[in-house]
Amino acid sequence: MTMDNNDPVLIAPDGCTPYRQSSVTPEVSRPRHLLGVWAHPDDEAYLSAALMARTVEEGGRVTLVTLTDGEAGFSDDDPRPVDERARLRRLELLSAMARIGVTDVRFIGLPDGSVAQHGGELLVETIREIMCDIRPDVVVTFGPDGITGHDDHVHNSWAVTRAWAGVGIGDLWYAAKTQSWLDEWRQVHDEFGVWMAGEPAGLDPDDAVMLLEPTGAELDRKRAVLGEHQSQTTAIATALGEDSYRSWIRQEAFRRPSPVDLAAVVGSGSHQVLSGVS
Repeated sequence: MTMDNNDPVLIAPDGCTPYRQSSVTPEVSRPRHLLGVWAHPDDEAYLSAALMARTVEEGGRVTLVTLTDGEAGFSDDDPRPVDERARLRRLELLSAMARIGVTDVRFIGLPDGSVAQHGGELLVETIREIMCDIRPDVVVTFGPDGITGHDDHVHNSWAVTRAWAGVGIGDLWYAAKTQSWLDEWRQVHDEFGVWMAGEPAGLDPDDAVMLLEPTGAELDRKRAVLGEHQSQTTAIATALGEDSYRSWIRQEAFRRPSPVDLAAVVGSGSHQVLSGVS
């Protein structure tokens, strides 16, 4: 491959493929068009409500995609049929997003709890088409651990990463939690059984591409967004108490995928994966 002598050469994750630095999408500190892809209604609120709100406030756009309707997120003795539960969760999500001016909300409609079984390459292609259509500068989603270890979250991460690697549009950010946050809330998480596959690895703040801790009116707004997901949030907010719940929901942290993360999903031979070529 011939390189311009004035153009620094970088090396792709395969350890040998060179590419021009000019092909790398500039780092984004404030999204102008944010794409969030999450497994269930309320995932987006817990992990990115403040980021979405700031993006809209600053004149940017947000597109939100939810893979399932979250119809499994009810107690076993809930008398409502599955379609009614799904309809309720969709309405809650739309009401939550209206709180922060997000109007582009897209429902994929996969069965809750079965993203891996019903997703696969068809889901990857669906996400890829959305990316090509809207051309976001930042995509946010779960990292490989799904934070909680929920299988839907984990496969959500796989599908979005694979789709993003295939088109190389924008910057990919994984939601994470700092080690200090995990330490502070460990007793609560153990009590409520939050982690399905063990506690996730904590993020060093120095490794975060974005770290938000809203306070005041901004935190009030995030709390209002979560309040619209009342079928899912009322019980936990009551159990924690309002002050503790507000403190618990504050942090939104994001990191870029590592070469190891990317290689696990798409292999290590494509420089497009690392460079984010648009």
